[in-house]
Amino acid sequence: MPSLAVRLAPSRFLDPLLLILVVLAVALWLAFRDGARLPAAARRTRFGRVIAWALWGTLWIVSTPLASARLGSWTEMRGPDLGEALAGKDLDRTAIVVLAGGIRTYDPTVPLSERMDGATTARVLTAASVWHAHPSGMVLVSGGPRLEAEGMAELMTRLGVPAERLAREFFSQNTRENARFSAEILRRRGIETVVLVTSATHVRRALKDFEAAGVTAIPVAAELIGFGHHGVDSLLPSVFALARTATALHEILGYVRG
Repeated sequence: MPSLAVRLAPSRFLDPLLLILVVLAVALWLAFRDGARLPAAARRTRFGRVIAWALWGTLWIVSTPLASARLGSWTEMRGPDLGEALAGKDLDRTAIVVLAGGIRTYDPTVPLSERMDGATTARVLTAASVWHAHPSGMVLVSGGPRLEAEGMAELMTRLGVPAERLAREFFSQNTRENARFSAEILRRRGIETVVLVTSATHVRRALKDFEAAGVTAIPVAAELIGFGHHGVDSLLPSVFALARTATALHEILGYVRG
């Protein structure tokens, strides 16, 4: 882990979100420091002050690496031991389904296999590792637009997965559609066992949607982060921490909404 001097370098205090929160705190203090003279106005002022500072404090907390890491670790789900889960299964009737997460760039000069975002790339890397350890009859990449599915397939072949083992589903726009459209392909191919590869924070919701589509899958988690050691710098808000919090809240709300 980097030293405290490195973690609290001046550049750390230039994080845009941290600067915004500091400026906002000063603005709130200036706005409420005089209060109000009339009793009714004073009550409204106190109520507004409480709400404003509560919202400010909540944003500060959920934007800290400590809070986002804790929330993310609660959201993550690990799969079972895959070797044990696949023991006795017919690998020729087994499919590895890997879900898309997004595209990083649409620049046509960038190879298809390099256009995917970090989440999709991590899922493909994990799925390729799973295939080399347990060569299945089919690897299904699922997610639209077609450009993304083709990029996933191209990276799969670069990682050693035979092209003839690959299938593509490129109509889905969300996890529920991933599940429904993939289930149709799996049934047509006579697949008996499904290994589902997606990000650790996405596993729980993806399993629920695949179950609703009639597919019981064995989960394999990519992008595992967990909850590591955190120092005093983890109490300072950052844009990256807020993004991780947003991802975790998105998965929680998506799971609850069903």
